[in-house]
Amino acid sequence: MAFEAAARHMSFTRGANELGVTQVAISRQIKALEDFLGVRLFERLNRSVRLTPEGGKFQQVVTGGLSQIAAAVVDFQKGRGNNHLVVGTTTAFSAYWLMPRLAKFHAAYPEIDLRFAVDDKCVDLKASGIHISIRYGNGVWGGLTSTYLCDSEVLPLCSPAYWKDRPQVDDPRMLLDEFLIDFDYVVDSRWSTWFEHFGVEVDQDPADISIDAYTSMVQAAQNGQGIALLSSPLVDDLIDNGSLIAPTSLPRQKLAGGYYIVTPKKADPCPALDIFRNWVLQEMFQGGSPVNP
Repeated sequence: MAFEAAARHMSFTRGANELGVTQVAISRQIKALEDFLGVRLFERLNRSVRLTPEGGKFQQVVTGGLSQIAAAVVDFQKGRGNNHLVVGTTTAFSAYWLMPRLAKFHAAYPEIDLRFAVDDKCVDLKASGIHISIRYGNGVWGGLTSTYLCDSEVLPLCSPAYWKDRPQVDDPRMLLDEFLIDFDYVVDSRWSTWFEHFGVEVDQDPADISIDAYTSMVQAAQNGQGIALLSSPLVDDLIDNGSLIAPTSLPRQKLAGGYYIVTPKKADPCPALDIFRNWVLQEMFQGGSPVNP
C-alpha cells in the first residue's frame, strides 16, 4: 500500500498523508521493499521522486492486483462471489424450521454457499451484509421489500411425560392449576393474553416462570417442566414426531404478526437470492396453499 500510494502521487509526502502515516514511515517501507526485491523502485531527486523502469513495471503489477481485489470485494458484497448468500433469521426460526430443512436445499443447490446471521433484533440488512432475512412482525419495515410467508399461531404444548395419560381439556380455566412457562419477548404470545383471548379473567400473571429465549422455553417444555405457549409453524415438526403434545382441544390462537421474507429495496439482481426465496416459499406451502395475512 505504501508503494502504490507513493507511486500514484509520485510523492512520499502525499502518499503518507493519504495513508495517515509519516513521510519517514513511507520512506522506510519502500526502502525495505527495494531491499527485498533487490532493485530500486524510485529515483530520489532533490524535492521529488520518480519511478525507475523497474518501479514502473512493478506499479502496473500492483495496480492490477489491487483492482482485481477491489472487483472481488464488490462481487462478494453483491452476492455474486462464489455464489454465496447471507441469510438473516431469528433464533427460533433458524433452530426449529430452517436448519432441519437445510440438507434438502444443499442437495438441490450444492453450488450456493449459504451463510447465516442469526439475531432476534431487527438489524440493518445492508449495513450487516445480509442479502435476505426472515422476520416476525407486521410486514412493514423501512427500506425493505416484504414477501408474506406465513401466520404465527400459538397453542399450549407440553411433553407427554408432563401430561401423562390425562385426556385433553376443553376449558382453558383448567390450565390455571398447571405449571405455565411464559415467553418474555413477544407480548401477544403470553399466557395472560391467551387466557384473555378465551374469555378467562385472571387477577395476576398466570405464568409461573418467564423465559426470554425461545429455544430455552421449548427445551423446558420438552423436558417436562410445564406447559408453554409455542407457535406454529415453528414447532410443527416437534408435534408431528410426538415430542410435544397439546393438553387442550382448544383452537390455535392467531397472533397479530406473521413471518415475512425481507430484502433490501433496490438490491442488485442475485440469482442465489431468488432461488433461496422461492425454495423457502415452496417448503412452507408444500402441504397446502398459502393463507393470506
